[in-house]
Amino acid sequence: MGKLLGHQIKNHFKNYWFIPVLPLALIVFGLLFSSVNYNLAVRSLIIGITALSFGYFAAAVTVIVGDYNMFFGDSALFYESIPISPSAKTFSRFIYYFVMFAIYTLYLGAIFVFLTLAGTEVSTISWSEISSVINEIGTKNLLIAAGIAIIFLFNCIARIVFSISLGGCKKLRRFGFGGPVIVFIILGILEGFATKLLDTFDFFTKMELFMNNGDVFVNFKGIGFLALLAVETILFLFGVYYFHKKRISVS
Repeated sequence: MGKLLGHQIKNHFKNYWFIPVLPLALIVFGLLFSSVNYNLAVRSLIIGITALSFGYFAAAVTVIVGDYNMFFGDSALFYESIPISPSAKTFSRFIYYFVMFAIYTLYLGAIFVFLTLAGTEVSTISWSEISSVINEIGTKNLLIAAGIAIIFLFNCIARIVFSISLGGCKKLRRFGFGGPVIVFIILGILEGFATKLLDTFDFFTKMELFMNNGDVFVNFKGIGFLALLAVETILFLFGVYYFHKKRISVS
């Protein structure tokens, strides 16, 4: 699994190295030449920040499309024939999404922190203001919110991987990448219907996190909804495992 995961990450940056490099090059150019040509430097910084923001979403698309092409596109026969267990392939794909999300998120955050510390006009928020907001929210609230965000992230990743696996099967393969998109939309509709149905039976209890000044920091459906997401995530991963196992047995 480790080798497959490493290959996935290496293959992504080999094909899409320009997504993180070009915005950084524009930003560095703007900072270095601010004393030479101020207007050009500011334009370079603005273009670099814009490219960085759009690049974040472009990276997400390339990761998803790359995963589809690897296991259900032109390279599917090669990767499905690799002597790795279905569970290893399932978790390799799942961890691949998480690792790529972490890499690009930390990269994006590091750039903005650097611009904040550098005191550029692009980022007008000071570090003292950020620290003040963190203290106002509270460490406990931040940790709870981070835990909730991770559960949502895991569910989203599992849903995407499952949608690609189901959408890449023989009956939906004729739609190309549209197959996974159709599955993803249908899953969202079914989840919305199930959530609304369970909500009518008071399955969900509202949970609120308050800041030190009394304002509401987070307002969500509570433990019941998080439990539903956790069960969904497990079922999605089991479904991906089933598809990989089925394809191996057929081949």
